[in-house]
Amino acid sequence: MNGNLRILYAAGPGDLVDTHRLSKEGKQAPFEMAIGCSEMFLDWCERTGAEAHLISCNSRREIFRDGCYVVENRPRSASFWSNGLRHHLASVAYGLGIVRTALRERPNVVIVDSGTTHWIVFSLLNLLSIPVIAVLHNTLWPAGYPPKRRSARLLIALDGWFFRRFAAATVCVSPECERQVRLVAGEPKGPIFQSRSQFRRGFLDILPAPPPHELRPFRILYVGRIEESKGVFLILSMAEELERQMPGQVVWKIFGHGGASEELARQVEQRKLGNLIEIAGKLFPEKAREAYGWAHATVVPTTSQFNEGLAMTAVEANLSGRPSVLSAVVPAGEVLGGAAIVVPADNVDGFVTAFKRLIIEPSYYDAHRRAPEAVQEQFYDLSQGLAAVLGRAISIVVPADEASSNRVTVS
Repeated sequence: MNGNLRILYAAGPGDLVDTHRLSKEGKQAPFEMAIGCSEMFLDWCERTGAEAHLISCNSRREIFRDGCYVVENRPRSASFWSNGLRHHLASVAYGLGIVRTALRERPNVVIVDSGTTHWIVFSLLNLLSIPVIAVLHNTLWPAGYPPKRRSARLLIALDGWFFRRFAAATVCVSPECERQVRLVAGEPKGPIFQSRSQFRRGFLDILPAPPPHELRPFRILYVGRIEESKGVFLILSMAEELERQMPGQVVWKIFGHGGASEELARQVEQRKLGNLIEIAGKLFPEKAREAYGWAHATVVPTTSQFNEGLAMTAVEANLSGRPSVLSAVVPAGEVLGGAAIVVPADNVDGFVTAFKRLIIEPSYYDAHRRAPEAVQEQFYDLSQGLAAVLGRAISIVVPADEASSNRVTVS
């Protein structure tokens, strides 16, 4: 790549400014098991000499400039969190803001993460002859649950038109993401690549081994957002049923924060589950190793209402040597193969049955604890990481002579 390459990247909701300021100051960023996608991408930009402007939708507005790149937190309007038409109008308005930035800066390529806005908004960049690379961190709909409402089907049809006519390339974090793109597009305009989340080799080795299988009570960990769609309330029903069938044999710990945090705490108290379930709050850096060290197994109970793209917590659990029981809408189940235990979505009985077998059968537990060895290499291979895959996509969609002309500094 040539140093004149200019990239505009509409990334996800993380606080990119704080993360990269801390990195430049040599300080520790908030704990993440995986290597941050933006960290890998900016490393790639520095190696290749490309100029980049990354925009996050994080709610804390700020801009951080450093050498050849700019990192910006550009919040969405409050209306984005409304329902119905107000949400869609706010989403489109945010996307048009990214388009205006592209019009001003004239990058060689625009990269867009899923969730930024409706994909069709970026078809406007075709008028500027700016190629768009779409990055799908989420599926278009929950796996196995295609949309039924007319409005949702219309949006999916527009997505299909975007991928068929305008997406110069598409990067997917799981096979399910790719299948859905091909299904809605028929024949996508550009190539489709797959990437995998990346972990630092040896990083997970510092986590303690799982507790002895015979230790009771059996410990199950949830890490993730506290939202109904992520299945946190299903955990309460699992706890009740396992306690009924195996009194005193299972305890749970829930780490995370979200819009349903208060309701979750209320229901734990109302259903008298405080002796079985600990709501531990956000997973701060100093608690992360302790949390995983505590657990025999983890649960990823995402419901049929959420379009999970991969589910990083499932990968983290398996790489740390913990069996994980996943909802069938979690695409990580396919990627991890035998390293994951997959049960039907929204099905409390399916989760209960899976955990009972892990508890009762030491050989079954041990087989799933060791299974990650067969699949873990893809998560340590930087050539499969997002930055490397985007580099290959950019080399295809941006002609070399274009990348070396009309140098413009982003601002």
